Amino acid sequence: MKKTVLTLMMLIMTVFLAQSAFAGVVVIDPGHGGIGTEGSGAIYAPYVEKALTLSVAEQLRTELANAGVTVYMTREVDTPMSLDQRAAYAKSVGANLMVSLHFNASGPHDKTGCEVWSSAFGNHAVVGRQLGSQVLGQLSALGLESKGVKVKLGDRGDFYGLIRNSVAQGVPAIIIEHCFLDYPTDRAVLERVGTAGLAHADATAIIGFLSGGTGQSLMNGTLDVSPVTAASLPAVSGTVGAATPSPLAASFTPQEWSWLLSQWAYTGNAEGIINTKSVAELRQLLDLHAAGKL
Repeated sequence: MKKTVLTLMMLIMTVFLAQSAFAGVVVIDPGHGGIGTEGSGAIYAPYVEKALTLSVAEQLRTELANAGVTVYMTREVDTPMSLDQRAAYAKSVGANLMVSLHFNASGPHDKTGCEVWSSAFGNHAVVGRQLGSQVLGQLSALGLESKGVKVKLGDRGDFYGLIRNSVAQGVPAIIIEHCFLDYPTDRAVLERVGTAGLAHADATAIIGFLSGGTGQSLMNGTLDVSPVTAASLPAVSGTVGAATPSPLAASFTPQEWSWLLSQWAYTGNAEGIINTKSVAELRQLLDLHAAGKL
């Protein structure tokens, strides 16, 4: 009965979404693929990440295509593909957006929830925050705990290779970690809604984003998503607790500034990273935090 109701809801939503066609090109990236541990991704019997991501991707492609979105997939079978190959493929088909699908597992089996990883730079970050927030809103509605839209930096810019390589091609990208396969409550949600339910949540979020102002600007080319490479990043200096505080600090309360510093504390250069951002961008982060979305 539950599956019948879910199927009916998906059909109704598909008909509704199909009323509006989109000119955008979205590349769906089913994470992992191929042999070995890296190829399989997270494994927690009976679940194997590479199979789950492909299942979600296939159903997500159908829903987006029915809504008028041009959709490509980086892989359609169980085959290995490097991160730079995935990004290059997205660029080759004229993608406006790359969405990489993943599932989590942890060594101690004590972690739970869904999260989205985004670029930390420019309008790539704006796209990531807005789309990621919509994705997490939909996944939360299924009963998963939202862990927020996150960024992570490395010595070459964005830490995660899929995101780093994609934004280097001028293609905004996010990574969706749907749930932890090895945590009971997450697994119960997966078993209840299936990959179809997760795909529908992702599709609803993506369509919602593409329908909005930022999504429309992204698709029609008026949003600046210039390539971001290590060579193009501004030089950063200073550390948390530096003797000469950033002039940006004067634009925020001590509590707000402390929270901003905490977001990049793991880099060892939080203040330097913050100095590369605008007051407006930082204020948007604080507003999202205040609204409980970060």
